[in-house]
Amino acid sequence: MPLLNLSKISKMYGAETILDSVSLQLQSGEKAGLIGPNGSGKTTLIRIIAGELEADSGELHLARYTKVGYLTQEPPQISAATLRSHLEYPLRHIYKLQEELDQLSQSIAAGAGNGASLGVKSSGFEEELERYAALTSRFEEAGGYLVESKLVGVARGLGFVDNDFSRAISTFSGGEKTRARLAGLLLQDLDLLLLDEPTNFLDLAALEWLEKYLRDLNCALLVVSHDRYFLDRVVGKIFALKNHHLKSYQDNYSAYRQKLEHEQLSLEREYKKQQLLKSREERLVREAKADERSKRQARSRQKRLDNLVEVEHPDQEHSFSLGIGYSGRSGRLVVGFDDVSLSFGDNAILAKLSFEVRWGDRIALIGPNGAGKTTLLKLIAGELQPASGTIRLGPAVKVLYFSQEQEQLQQNRTLLETITDASQFDLKAARNHLGRYLFRGDDVFKKVSDLSGGEKSRLALARLALGSGNCLLMDEPTSHLDLPALEELEKVLKEYPGTLIVVSHDRYFLKGLASRVFSLTGDGSLQVFDDTFDAFLEPKNCSDNIEGAIQNREREEKHQRQQQHYFRQRQQKEERRLKNLQVKLEQKIAEREEEIIKLETTLSNPELYGDHAHLARLGEKLEQARTKLDVLIEEWEELATRLITDNP
Repeated sequence: MPLLNLSKISKMYGAETILDSVSLQLQSGEKAGLIGPNGSGKTTLIRIIAGELEADSGELHLARYTKVGYLTQEPPQISAATLRSHLEYPLRHIYKLQEELDQLSQSIAAGAGNGASLGVKSSGFEEELERYAALTSRFEEAGGYLVESKLVGVARGLGFVDNDFSRAISTFSGGEKTRARLAGLLLQDLDLLLLDEPTNFLDLAALEWLEKYLRDLNCALLVVSHDRYFLDRVVGKIFALKNHHLKSYQDNYSAYRQKLEHEQLSLEREYKKQQLLKSREERLVREAKADERSKRQARSRQKRLDNLVEVEHPDQEHSFSLGIGYSGRSGRLVVGFDDVSLSFGDNAILAKLSFEVRWGDRIALIGPNGAGKTTLLKLIAGELQPASGTIRLGPAVKVLYFSQEQEQLQQNRTLLETITDASQFDLKAARNHLGRYLFRGDDVFKKVSDLSGGEKSRLALARLALGSGNCLLMDEPTSHLDLPALEELEKVLKEYPGTLIVVSHDRYFLKGLASRVFSLTGDGSLQVFDDTFDAFLEPKNCSDNIEGAIQNREREEKHQRQQQHYFRQRQQKEERRLKNLQVKLEQKIAEREEEIIKLETTLSNPELYGDHAHLARLGEKLEQARTKLDVLIEEWEELATRLITDNP
């Protein structure tokens, strides 16, 4: 019996359908990812499972006595005074046992002393010893001897330091509260853990720790996440929510994408094949002549069209169309830091940093939360000045900066005003520009303060696209973007011809994008890795001879270009041959259809009704003609499929 079973769950907000007959099952210990575009209903579904929302229809069954934990996207309200008291609460039964054992130990020690002075041991003393043994057994079974190391390990794994344990929760940022809530959930003995975007406020070290912890966790897991690397390493099942419906895939994210692409390609081919067949039949029906024979052929074709089972057109994922202005090449030196330092009060953020960024570098800037990544970008952008040292910008360098905080977005302005204020666009041009970022209709009159996190990110990117530069600084550009938007952003940044420095915790996003890695260590220093982010993650796979690897890649690319040219020529020749065959088949189909009509006409002649042997022979010929027609149509469809497959 499944731990969680949803059957035909539906939910509407007003007249808007969010979920339509959604069903899923989750077994005990199974770990699954829930994905879908922003606004598709992922959080709504999670809240229904958590019991925070009622479905309009459908059934939800949880196995009896199932303990459920739920991490929301929004910073939670935590009633505990300090981080330690918050983390001790789910373990309070163990701490209570420890307290009882301490008290009993003191009582036993006192009783032993009194008994020794009297030379006897009371029956009460023996009972205390038995109770102490029983409590010790319970304490050990509950993991009491490991409870403190478990608490500290979870807190440190999620990025907290020793000084945070005594801090008041009320002083925590939203991200810190979310991490504290997650730590509290991980310390509970749960059967089902529901996580809504748990990776939003985690640095790379915390992400890697959480992945391992969740993989080793015994309870079932349903996690909403746009972090594809995280999904690959944690879950073995994907629930994809799209157009109000849910589909299940038994594998991790990368395997799901491969299956989805195969499904989409197969469906697209089937759709194109049917459209070709329909187009041909409809054309022949339209062009039928006025004579009786042509009319009968047209009726036969129309009957086939009427009985055709429609293949639905595969839906295309809607994403924004990002364009980043390029101002032309700069000099070889883009940015140089010479012994640059910066402190905030007594807190040294950056200490004597020296490095150079060269033209065309694609740098992943990583490090723990609070290590100074945003500070470093703001120094390059000129929004902050160093306390000491020198920052050099090379000739013709023009910086374009995407801020994580999105300070350039004024909360009381509308989307339309945001674009017109930052450009020379008139209202029509501004609306067209916003439309490229999926803001259409009355959306353009929304105030910035009313936007979701994903919508604000898209608006910030739309505003960034109004400018141009050749040194692009991106501070957490993937935050709150759904997967189609992430893929569009990846595509644009890979094609961007200038220099790129990007801060991101999304490892899937950085893989294949960064050619150098700058790692801030958290103590003010910087480590520079002159290699790809893939190699940074897996140094054992790094090539010892980078120049040789580059030359090999160039030779391989040249060979591929030559091969592609050769295959294109062969493909064009084969396409001409197939089209000629298709025309000949259409002639044969028309001839066979005419033969069938003649036979049907002859069979309907009343003068032959008495000649049973002749009618039987005609009937057999008609059946053979129909079989041959079916074979010809099948051959025509195969040719159409080959043309579509070879020329998508």
